[in-house]
Amino acid sequence: MTLVFTKCDKRKKKKNGGRRPEENVETFQSLIREYFEAAPPWIMTSSVTNQGRDEILLHMSQLRNYWLKH
Repeated sequence: MTLVFTKCDKRKKKKNGGRRPEENVETFQSLIREYFEAAPPWIMTSSVTNQGRDEILLHMSQLRNYWLKH
């Protein structure tokens, strides 16, 4: 399992209690740790800035190679 956080380029308005994407990821990971001994791998992405694109492609390639061997 891999967590993919999307729209990481978005910034919510502070007047609406908005938080930076990094803060949301940290909060989510702390919740996930309650259910897992180690947090699953995660990738932050944005289709606007292409953030995380290379990481996702590399991760998918590694998973594909793993499953081809097993």
